[in-house]
Amino acid sequence: MANNQLELTKGDWIVHNRHGLGQITGMETKELLGKRQDFYVVRTESVTYWLPRSESGAENIRPVANNEAFKEAIGVIAQAPKPLEENFHRRLSNIHERIQESSLLTKAALIRDMYARNVEKDVHINERKIFDVLEEQFISEWVAACNIDREMAQTELRKALMKSSADLKVKKNRF
Repeated sequence: MANNQLELTKGDWIVHNRHGLGQITGMETKELLGKRQDFYVVRTESVTYWLPRSESGAENIRPVANNEAFKEAIGVIAQAPKPLEENFHRRLSNIHERIQESSLLTKAALIRDMYARNVEKDVHINERKIFDVLEEQFISEWVAACNIDREMAQTELRKALMKSSADLKVKKNRF
C-alpha cells in the first residue's frame, strides 16, 4: 500500500470478511457526503460492491488463501469444537466479531463450532443463515484458490465436520 491507498489491479482476487471471494472488475470515483472518493468495483457470485481504495478498506479484506492454508483450516475444522455462548444475543455478537477477523482459520473454527452447536441444540434461523454463508464462502474460496472440484471440497468439509462432532451428544439432525 502506498499513499495510504490499497494497491489492487483489475483482475485481482480478494476475500472480504462479509462478502467472501470477489474479483476486482474496475475502479470508480463516487461522491459521498460531498466528498469524492475512489473505489474498487468488486464482483462476487452474488453481489457487486465498492471497496474504498483508502486504507480503511484494507481492514475488511485479505488475499485468497493457498492450498497449505486450506489444509490447515480443514485440520482446525476436524478438531474438537469449542462451545459457543449460551445466551443468544451474546452468542450472535461473538459470531459477528469472529467474522470481522477475516482470517481463514478463525472462520474455519467458527464453522466447526456453529456446526457442533447445531448438532447438540436447536439454533436460531439467523445462526443457520450465517453458517450457510460461511460454508459457501469457505468452499467457494477453496475451489477457486486450489482449483479443486466443488463436490470434493464439500465432501472434505463434511468429513471434517463429522469428525469434529463425532463425540457430541446428538439432540437433532445436523445441518
